[in-house]
Amino acid sequence: MALGREIMGSSLMEKSSFLAASPSMLLLNQHKNRVFLPFEGKRVQHQVMTRKGVKSTTLVAAISEDLDLVKVVPEKAVKFKVRAVVTVRNKNKEDFKETFVKHLDAFTDKIGRNVALELVSNDIDPKTKAPKKSNEAVLRDWSKKSNLKTERVNYTAEFVVDSNFGIPGAITVANKHQQEFFLESITIEGFACGPVHFPCNSWVQSKKDHPGKRIFFSNQPYLPDETPAGLRALREKELRELRGDGNGERKLSDRIYDFDVYNDLGNPDKGIDFARPVLGGDKRPYPRRCRTGRPPTDTDLNSESRVEKPLPMYVPRDEQFEESKMNAFSTGRLKGLLHSIIPLLMASISANNKDFKGFSDIDSLYSEGLLLKLGLQDEILKKIPMPKAVSKIQEGGLLKYDVPKIVSKDKFAWLRDDEFARQAIAGVNPVNIERLQFTLQ
Repeated sequence: MALGREIMGSSLMEKSSFLAASPSMLLLNQHKNRVFLPFEGKRVQHQVMTRKGVKSTTLVAAISEDLDLVKVVPEKAVKFKVRAVVTVRNKNKEDFKETFVKHLDAFTDKIGRNVALELVSNDIDPKTKAPKKSNEAVLRDWSKKSNLKTERVNYTAEFVVDSNFGIPGAITVANKHQQEFFLESITIEGFACGPVHFPCNSWVQSKKDHPGKRIFFSNQPYLPDETPAGLRALREKELRELRGDGNGERKLSDRIYDFDVYNDLGNPDKGIDFARPVLGGDKRPYPRRCRTGRPPTDTDLNSESRVEKPLPMYVPRDEQFEESKMNAFSTGRLKGLLHSIIPLLMASISANNKDFKGFSDIDSLYSEGLLLKLGLQDEILKKIPMPKAVSKIQEGGLLKYDVPKIVSKDKFAWLRDDEFARQAIAGVNPVNIERLQFTLQ
């Protein structure tokens, strides 16, 4: 009887802790002398002795792994909002045309011709096999803030993303306005990883000039083989746009960095005396210049037509001087011109030309300017208009020399031998350094 009870499973049910902890419960059939045990899907037959002593073969154990299957319901993605803070730098000076277009963009921004942003995740959507993207969000209050005179203006935009969106690695910008604008930076707030920064520092052109969207990447660097799957296609696309295809004439709004030989040094259309050889290539190796793609000249197909002043030369848009650099460059160029011309003019018409007195005359070039010793106090010179105009220029500080760094720290540092030797070696036109010979020749 004990053996029969063990086979029937009663002892197993009472004593075994395995059956209690196992996810597959012991299944008893309603039929007599049948029990199901968890044996790896195998069927085991035992001979069960009945009370009458008759042996009967019955199925006592059968199990299938399918009984343990549990349906896992996937979590539904939760949507949440994130905010973008966009910093745009305004121009210091605008002409009439730029001002008019700026007001036109402020008006059309209200009717849908605005600036649209879109987030791109580092991850790939398993269904579409494409990078995960957010909804398209527009910059708010562009029309209200267009008249602000500050150097930088902050705009905001709001995105709605899923909880499984991941970390944003790129953002696209579409400029539907008529005029370009300088995008300085974008910061995304609201993700669990913290703020995500996108340093831009680039001009975003209008869609009428460049129909595609601008792509900006976050400040997280990656090696080529470690680039997230969601950013690889965008990285390749951005690289193709920067390299160009070597065709077509470049526009001032382009930002293509391809190169060409120097085949625009001369102008053979004016005559053979104005023709110049091509620099670059196997015959005359030379560094390359930025390719412009202008049409060839009429007389020489290998020479590219020139751009004469006042037409501007093509430079990639982001490499052009910004306003602060342009103002500093123009001021320095004017200073150099005045430092050369004004002393010659005043020395030729002034009778009060004094020779060099001492080091105080050099110091006065930095503190007061060139005209300290040119005799502008003469009664005759005061009556002619040129010295009056020069006096106004002097009041503006254009005739003063910039104080060298070494002089600003130590006024007499340039008198020492070590500083003289440093300037002689590092100067543009260094003096000749020769070995001292005991027998002078």
